[in-house]
Amino acid sequence: MKTNLAITIDAFFIEGNLISPKIEMQLEEESIVGIYSDVAKINFLTKQLASNPEIHMEHRESGLYQRLTINEYINFVKGIYNATVENNHLLQLLDFVDRRNVRLEKLTYSEKQRLRLIPCYINEKPIQVIEEPFQNLDEHSKETVLNYLLSLKEKQKTVILLSNNMENVLLASDFVFRLDSEGLHKLDVKEEEPLMIEKSELTPIRFEKIPTKKNEKIILFNPPEIDYIESVEGEVLVYVGGERYPCSMTLNELEQKLTPFGFFRCHRSYIVNLQKVREIITWTRNSYSLSLHTSEENIVPLSKNKLVELKRIIGI
Repeated sequence: MKTNLAITIDAFFIEGNLISPKIEMQLEEESIVGIYSDVAKINFLTKQLASNPEIHMEHRESGLYQRLTINEYINFVKGIYNATVENNHLLQLLDFVDRRNVRLEKLTYSEKQRLRLIPCYINEKPIQVIEEPFQNLDEHSKETVLNYLLSLKEKQKTVILLSNNMENVLLASDFVFRLDSEGLHKLDVKEEEPLMIEKSELTPIRFEKIPTKKNEKIILFNPPEIDYIESVEGEVLVYVGGERYPCSMTLNELEQKLTPFGFFRCHRSYIVNLQKVREIITWTRNSYSLSLHTSEENIVPLSKNKLVELKRIIGI
C-alpha cells in the first residue's frame, strides 16, 4: 500500500523580500513529481532538498571523471554506494551496452547527462531529486531518460524533477506543480484522449477552469492563476507565471467566461486579469498601457475607448 512522504521547504527571501513562502509537500510513494519554477527558486529548492537525509540530490552540473570508461565509471559509482547491481543492467537502462569501453571525454553532452543519473538507481534513499533531467538532450536521450525514470518507480522510489521549463516537467511527471511567490500550485494535467459521447448523454455542466494545451497534454488553469491572454495571428495564448499556453477558445469566448472573475478586455487582442494590474501608464494622449504585477515585468496595451470603462470598473 502506497503512503505519503512529507517534505518541508522553508520560506525563500532575497534582500528581505519574500520570494516564496514556506511549503509543506505530501508526496505519494513510487510517483514522479515535477516542479516548475524560475532559476532562482530552483536553486533554492536544490539547497533545501539536499539537506534532507531521505533525499538523494542529482545536480544538472554533476562532475564526471573524464578519463574513465563508462564501465569503469559505473564501477566507481557502485563503490561509493556499496551497490551490487549488475553493470549490464545499468548499461541497458541507459543504452550504453555497445559503448561500455568508451571514455567519458568522448561522450556527447546528452550521453553524459544520461550517465549522471546512475546514482539515482543504486542509492538506497527513498526520494530522488533530479535537476533539469531533459535540458538540451537529443530526442533519443530524452526517450532513454524517460524510461529510466519509470524504472526508478519500479524500484519503489519517489522522484522529484526540478525544471524551469514546463514542457520538460510534463514529459514524465505523474503530478505537476508550479512554484511562484504565492506558493506551490498543483496543476490539473491529463493526457489528451478522444472523447466519444452520445448526444443524448450530454448534460450541461458549469466548468470554471480554462483549458490549454502543451506537449500533447491538456493543462487546466483556475482563472485567478492567469495573468493575461493574448491573440497573435489568430492563435490565442494564455500567460501564467511567465509561460504561455495555447488555448483553443476564442478571445470572445474567454471574455464571456472570465469577466465574472475580474477579467477585462483591455484591447481587441488582449484580456487582462485586473487583480494583476499595478499601474495604468499614459504614453501620449491616445496611447495607454497596463503594467502587471507578475513574476516578470509585463506590459499590455489599453485601447483609448476602453480607458473610460476601466476607470468606471475600478472606481476612479
